Amino acid sequence: MKVGDLVNFHTSGWVFAHAQARYKNPGVVIEDRSNPSSRVENGRSYLILWADQKLTVEHFSYLKLAKENENR
Repeated sequence: MKVGDLVNFHTSGWVFAHAQARYKNPGVVIEDRSNPSSRVENGRSYLILWADQKLTVEHFSYLKLAKENENR
């Protein structure tokens, strides 16, 4: 993922199913907040501006690239 990408909040875990309702998809990646010294995927996180104007920092595993037709 890179700055400017459109993303959707996504989780397949039942524990976070209620959280999915709090996100207004899509969002846009505003900033890469990943630890530059971390070479592992687990250290990747991004500042996201959601369609409802909320800002959150999300771990990459909860984001997936939005498909252009998916949001219409």
